Amino acid sequence: MKKSTTQTIFESTEGMTPECKEALRYLLLACADTKLLLGYHYGEWTFGPPEIEAAVAFCSLCQSELGHVRLLHALLTKHYKDDPEKLVESAKPEEFANISYLDNEIKSWPDIVAVNYVVDLAVTTLLLSMRNSSFKPLHMSLEKMLEEERYHIHHGQGWFRTLSKKSAETKQAIQKSAQNALVKVVEWFGPPDSEYDRVLVQAGIKSESSSEILDKYLSELGNLAASLGVDLGLSKANGTWRLNTTFEWDSWDPKTRRLTKTGPDPEILYHLRGSKNKVFKLS
Repeated sequence: MKKSTTQTIFESTEGMTPECKEALRYLLLACADTKLLLGYHYGEWTFGPPEIEAAVAFCSLCQSELGHVRLLHALLTKHYKDDPEKLVESAKPEEFANISYLDNEIKSWPDIVAVNYVVDLAVTTLLLSMRNSSFKPLHMSLEKMLEEERYHIHHGQGWFRTLSKKSAETKQAIQKSAQNALVKVVEWFGPPDSEYDRVLVQAGIKSESSSEILDKYLSELGNLAASLGVDLGLSKANGTWRLNTTFEWDSWDPKTRRLTKTGPDPEILYHLRGSKNKVFKLS
């Protein structure tokens, strides 16, 4: 651990308060779990898109998300002694901290477009707040992730625009899918006064609170949706977009970032995991 002129720079988790160290682990797990499920769903949708170019794109998106999972798991292994195999292979569904919109099968094209734009953008916006993180190992890993995420945003936003403009039917479909996804994203960001969030900002792990990150994220979505005449269940007051849905945060778990003890469908986890083919492992 060394000092900069403005803040403490952490070469490792040594020197962090126990609260900060725990909060950082929870945050890394939440990003890794979400990206793991993103990769799974993108991989599934390599087959079935309405355009061959979208199939190729989802193959690429799947590869990059799983690559990001490896980077995040490497941080968890080195600094928390977490076993990546246990994080994926033996974790119970209710222990996962992914955005819960990814828990179940993504059945329709509007649903996967909502994943690509609404869900993927949420994780990217959070990662952007850690671009200059005081946790140097994370800071060093983020440039690659964020560079690849620019393409994810471009692809998701493009299809969001296309479905919003193509017909009244496709506009209604993407509106419904995006609304459902957005509620789950806001739940994942959590309450505005989380102690775990406060210590991360105080330590410089994040440059902004979850509330500030969410404001930026909703501004991006709200402005685009308004320009397309799409209702995402948002309202704008004093220049700020807010979700019309209200939450009771008393049961929110900072470890899983959920209000309920739910998790990915066991059937999805079965297909996602490599444990069923463990006998074929090379090492």
